[in-house]
Amino acid sequence: MKRIGIIGAGPAGLMAAICAKNKNNHVTIFEANDKVGKKLLMTGGGRCNITNSAYFDDFLENVVTNKKFIYSAFTNFDNYALIDFLNQNGLETIIEEDGRVFPKSEKAIDIVSFFENKIKEKSIDLKTNTKIKKIYKDEVFYLTDQNDKTYTFDYLIIATGGKSYPKTGSDGNGYLLACKLGHKIIDPRAVLVPIFINNKLSLKAQSFKDVSLNIKTKDENINVSGDLLINGNFLTGPAALKASSFILGKNIVKFSIDFLPDLTYNELEKHILDLIGDNTKKTLGNALRSLINSSFLEEILRLGKIDINKNVSELTKEDRKAIVTYIKDFKIDFARLGSFESAVVTRGGIDLKDVNPKNMESRLQDGLFFVGEILDIDSLTGGFNLQTYFSTAYAAGTYIKENT
Repeated sequence: MKRIGIIGAGPAGLMAAICAKNKNNHVTIFEANDKVGKKLLMTGGGRCNITNSAYFDDFLENVVTNKKFIYSAFTNFDNYALIDFLNQNGLETIIEEDGRVFPKSEKAIDIVSFFENKIKEKSIDLKTNTKIKKIYKDEVFYLTDQNDKTYTFDYLIIATGGKSYPKTGSDGNGYLLACKLGHKIIDPRAVLVPIFINNKLSLKAQSFKDVSLNIKTKDENINVSGDLLINGNFLTGPAALKASSFILGKNIVKFSIDFLPDLTYNELEKHILDLIGDNTKKTLGNALRSLINSSFLEEILRLGKIDINKNVSELTKEDRKAIVTYIKDFKIDFARLGSFESAVVTRGGIDLKDVNPKNMESRLQDGLFFVGEILDIDSLTGGFNLQTYFSTAYAAGTYIKENT
């Protein structure tokens, strides 16, 4: 009977185990934490954004790093195959307007429970609180844990994740193990992170819908749309996280926010004049309160040194132009990107030149596979990253199942 070892019980490790198991093999999963799927519980704000319903080409457009590599695995197990797999095995899903897919219960714990039940159902051996410290191969793979206990396997899948959210156990140990087996690591970097700014803003946790981030780097212009959260000295939310993925390692020349991208400068100024005309006896703050988030309006007027309590009739043309400019071209003094502590995913990892894209097997060591975030693949927010983890896990797991 062939022995399959899997290091890591996150989404990729769990899916790989389920796909690899058959009556002719024995599968063992090692997890350093006391429970499986710790990071899964955090995704989607605790709701678990499993995947995205975008159609094939649109889905792949959201893969930022090494899109070509994932093509084969995604073709064989795409987002709709994953949804069918979950539904047919008793986990109902829902699709939101933006394409994000969640469990119908909107509880991440239900996804974790789903995998736990499948592991038990298939009699897969799960060893929690077990961290693999040493590894080498001599015909078979030898793994040694923190208690110096040694295990041997014919096939080995490394699914330890990257370095994002290290408090969940993602400490980069998988990179060290891969290096011991001869693999090269592309420098891991934090992506999908908050953007820290030097602006001294008085805002606290203010959210904005459908804004546009306009960023000029040394080599290109980047435009990202979506919802944004401004909290003191940093930007977060979907738009900021997406932008962070595009600007990593680039020289920022100019960074601004258009809070009302659907209106031109002239249309916005006309709208302000209409509000003034309809509220001639009101203060500026009251007359313009429907224009934009009230706290941000106060901030704009403060920055423009415009008295929020003066009558609208006292608003000068210069004041009006200043308000329009602040709303349409709000200058951001970029400071830095967030660290691994706040990163959704890791960019970098196993150099894909040494991995077969069809089954995730190492080109350097027969019987060795890499799946999930440890691979040098990263995507935008919205369920795209988790899907690539499941697709790579399916590729490796099914290959092992068919060959044991």
